[in-house]
Order: sequence, then C-alpha cells, then structure tokens
Amino acid sequence: MHMEPFKNLLGLPAASRISKAVKRAHPSFHDTAFLKNLKAELEPLELKQRMMLLTERLERCLPEDPRESFRILEDSLKMSETDAIGLSGFPVWPLTHFVAQNGQRHFELSMRALSAMTKVFSAEFAIRPFLINDEIRSLRQLQKWTEHENEHLRRLASEGSRPLLPWGIKLTEFVKSPEKTWPILAALRDDESKYVQKSVANHLNDHSKNHGDWLIKRLGTWRKDSTLRPTGEWIIRHATRTLVKKGHPGALLLHGVKPLTLNRVKTELLTKKVKLNTSLEVRVHLQNSTPEDVNLIVDIEISFLKANGKHSPKVFKGKKLILAAGAKGRILLKVPLRKVTTRRYYAGKQKGSVLINGARQKEFSFELLT
Repeated sequence: MHMEPFKNLLGLPAASRISKAVKRAHPSFHDTAFLKNLKAELEPLELKQRMMLLTERLERCLPEDPRESFRILEDSLKMSETDAIGLSGFPVWPLTHFVAQNGQRHFELSMRALSAMTKVFSAEFAIRPFLINDEIRSLRQLQKWTEHENEHLRRLASEGSRPLLPWGIKLTEFVKSPEKTWPILAALRDDESKYVQKSVANHLNDHSKNHGDWLIKRLGTWRKDSTLRPTGEWIIRHATRTLVKKGHPGALLLHGVKPLTLNRVKTELLTKKVKLNTSLEVRVHLQNSTPEDVNLIVDIEISFLKANGKHSPKVFKGKKLILAAGAKGRILLKVPLRKVTTRRYYAGKQKGSVLINGARQKEFSFELLT
C-alpha cells in the first residue's frame, strides 16, 4: 500500500484551498501573487517548512493591521458542515502561525482568532509563544477555556500548555515548575470528552519524565477523592505509563501492582533474525512461587542500534495478567518493527529485555535485517 508523503498535507492543493477561502472572505486578496511560483518553492520543503512558507505568503498579501488580517482569516474558516470553501484541517495551520507571528502585541485579538481556529484544526503550537511572552495572562486564558462548552477549546487548554509537546516549542518554565499547569489539569480531570482526556493524560505524562514523585503524590490525592469519576481513573492509568515502564513503585501501586521480581522467569527468543516490517517475537515463561496471586505488567524494552554504534532504548507495551499463587504462565510478546518517520533503523545487532513490573530480566540480542 503506497502512502502519500506527510508533507503533501500542505502541498499546492492545500495552498489553493487557502487562497480560495481567503479570497471569499476578502475579495481584494491578491490570490495570483499568493500562488505565484508556489509549487516549485514548496516541493523541496518538509511539512513544517511548508507551513512557514504559506504563512509568509499570507503576510505579503494581507493587511498589516491585525484587526483587519485576523478578521479575514477568521472569516476564511469553515462555517458549517455544508461550507465547501471554508478551511479546516491542516490548511488552517499557516493561519494559526500567522496569529502567533503577528499577534504578540494584540493579546485579545489573538485569543479570539485562535479560539475560532482551534475548533477546525488546533492552535496548540500557536498558543505557545504567548505562554512564553505573557505567561500569567495566557495561563489565565487557558484556565477560562477549561470551562468552555466546546471540547476543542478545553483540549487547547491542556495540549497548548504541554511542556514537551511533540513538534512544539519546549515550555522550559513548565518543565521546571509543573505546579504552573496543575490547575488546568485538575479542572479537566473529569472531562467527558476522550479527546480532552487523552491530552490531559499526555500532559501529565510529560511531567512524569522530570517530576515522577511529585506526579504520583498529586495523582494519589485524586485517587483518594470520593468524587473521582471513571474518566479520571483512565487519565491516572494513562498518565503514569512511562513511570510504569520504568518500574516506579508509586506508579505501579496506582495500577494495583506491587513491585516484584519473580524468581523463575525464562525468556525464549523466537526470532533471532528479524526483517524490517515484520515482528520480533518473544515467549516469556513465568512461575509464581509466592503464596498469593500477583498482578503482572509484562513489557519489552528494545535497545536499537544507532549510527554511532551505541544503542537507544525504547519500551513497548506488552500485556497485563494475574498469575495465581503457585501457578505457571506463558505469554507471547510481538513487537512490529515497521518503518516510521520518527525512527531510523540500522541493520545489525539489537538488544532487548523483558520488563516484569518494571524489573529488567536477562538481556537477549537479535539481528535486524533492513
């Protein structure tokens, strides 16, 4: 199956859509100048660079005054399900970046524009410069959005302030001080939207990478709260996934799992040579020699070979099970090794270990054929 390159989400067809929508909102928009030689300029660029180029073209062709240009961009958005011209999805990204680039001295105008744009795409990247340049006022705005009836704005409150948002500017102050975004996360703890729940859990997981003990203490207070809903329980479990993989005792307890190293574990490597786009297969033999049932989280860590000859570890989720007192168990773990844009594979010896409740078992190695 042939997959379209990701960067083509902002190719010439998307640029033409932007031009048509802006022209509808602002009939004097110079669409010919906006599109001139654009195909050739876009071609060698990756997705984010394409977004920035389209933003530059908009800056050339729109009024300099944000009171005019922001209104035009807002009017270019998709107005209803039957609106075939208005913008939604990735073509809105250059519009949100336009606001971030040109709205730092126009806070209220910018917040109004981003609140409209996030409903049809996401303003999670564009809100971040405001958080850096005007932290107090921006956090106050995000706190207001936690109570908004629209789930996209509630999600923006969490996603936009994530300290380690992929593709986004790192929010160093929030990395250092997780307390700054805690009121936003607490306000969204019981949100009924899965879209919002995932963002809150991912935001908390970001904090877990630098403040594990702090996070477990805070989530422990949630767990003790009698008003906690099932949605909050789901967030707790998902937010602690990185700590569980690391075997953090507090995180394991939140999952109902005690830190444990089984005395009798055998790792059986079924695929000593693995071709790219197939799966590594490992069978794990377990025996519970304790006098009580145990909850087990069995994951697998693979240390991938890098270009410099060193290895970089990544943990893959495995399985959860309850092993009865004195019982034996056997599980099969499969890890697909597919081509992905976020990882480059290098042929040769890779290392691996099974993790049982965070405890690393005997290391094994396999050969990856690319």
